[in-house]
Amino acid sequence: MKLFPEPKEFTFFNLIRLIKLNLKQLLIFVGVFTTAVVILSLIIPHDYVASSSLMPPKKDGGGGGLSSFIQNFTGGGLNLGSIGQSDQSKVFGEIIKSRTVAEYIIDKMKLKDMKEFKELNNDRLLKFIHSSISVDVDKSGIIYVFAKSSTGFFPGNQDGKKAAEFSSNLANYAVEGLDKVIKDRNMSSARRTKEYIEKEIVRYRSKLDTVETALEEFQKSKKVLAIDEQTQAIVKQAIEVGTLLAKADLERNLASLEYQPASPQYQFYDKQYQLLSDQYRRIQSGGLTENESFTIPLDDVPSLIKEYANLFRERKVIEQVMLYLETQRHQEAIQEKRDVPVVEVLDIAYPADERSSPKRSLMVMLGLVLSLVFASFYIAMTGLVKRTLFINEPKIDS
Repeated sequence: MKLFPEPKEFTFFNLIRLIKLNLKQLLIFVGVFTTAVVILSLIIPHDYVASSSLMPPKKDGGGGGLSSFIQNFTGGGLNLGSIGQSDQSKVFGEIIKSRTVAEYIIDKMKLKDMKEFKELNNDRLLKFIHSSISVDVDKSGIIYVFAKSSTGFFPGNQDGKKAAEFSSNLANYAVEGLDKVIKDRNMSSARRTKEYIEKEIVRYRSKLDTVETALEEFQKSKKVLAIDEQTQAIVKQAIEVGTLLAKADLERNLASLEYQPASPQYQFYDKQYQLLSDQYRRIQSGGLTENESFTIPLDDVPSLIKEYANLFRERKVIEQVMLYLETQRHQEAIQEKRDVPVVEVLDIAYPADERSSPKRSLMVMLGLVLSLVFASFYIAMTGLVKRTLFINEPKIDS
C-alpha cells in the first residue's frame, strides 16, 4: 500500500488523495470481491415462486336447509346470521395449511418416491410442505397461494426449470387439496344429514299413519265425511222441514176451526203435522230415517268441528314436514354424489420464468458498494495506524 511521503492531517480530501494513490489496489479488491459475489450467486440455491389465486367463497344461499325451512314458517323474520365472506376466505387459507392438504400433496406428487425426499420421514415432509406454501387473503376475500421451491448448490438451467415446475405443481395441488377437503366434508355432511332425514321420514310416516287411522276412526264413529258440507246440508234440510212443519201447524189450526177433532179431515192435518214434527226432531238428533248413516246431531257440530279440525290440521302439518324431508333427502343425495369443484380458481399457477432469489443484479450492486466502503475504510485505518494521516497536530520532540 502506498503512503504519503510526509504525514498529512486526516481530511476528506486527503483521504481521497490517499485512495487515488492506492486506486489500483482498490480496484483489484473491488473486482475480486464483486467477482466472488457473482460466483456466489451462481453457486447458492436458486428459489422459484409460483402463485395461484382463488375467488372468494360463495355465501351459502341455497334454497334448502333447516334455516330456510324455519324462515318459511316464520315469514322470513328470523335472522340466523352467517359467517362473513372474508372470514370464510381465512378459513380456506387455514385449510390449505392443514396437515390433511399437506398429506394430499405428498401423495399426489409422490414425494416419497423422489430421491430428494426419500430419506425424509413423514413429519419432516410435512414440515417441508408447510414451509414451502404460504397463503395471503386480501380485503376483498381473494385467496393467494404461493409455493416456493429451491434448487441445490451449483444449479443449472435444467435444475431451475425443475424447481419452477415443482413450485407450480405444489401451488396447484394445494388448491386441489383444498377442494377435495371441502368436497369430502360436504359429502360426509350430506351423508350424515341424509341418514338423519331418512330416520325422521320413518318416524313421521309412522305418526302420519297413526293420525290417518285416528281420522278414519273419527269419521266412521261420528259419521263425518266433510263436516262443513254435511252441516250445511243438515241445516238446509232442517229449514225445509221446519217450513213445512210451520205450514202444517197452520193448516191443522185452521182445520180445527172447521172440523171436529174426530173428523177424518182434521185427523189428516194432525197426522201430517205429527209426521213433519217427528222428521224435524230426527234432523236435530241426526238422521232423517232410522238407517241414516251420514247425518250428525246439530248439537254435536261445534265439538265435532273442533276435534275434526285438530286431526285434519295435524295430518296436514305432518304431510308438509314429510314433503320437506323428502325434498331435503333428494338434495342431500345429489350433494353426496355430485363431483363438482367447490373452489373457484381465478388463476392457476404456472412455472416461473425467472427465479425469485437470489437477485444477481442487487447482489452485484451491494457487493460493489460494500467492497468500496470496506476498501476505503481499510486504507483510512492503515494511514492512521502508520501515521501517514493524523487527526491532531503531532508533538515535536525538543
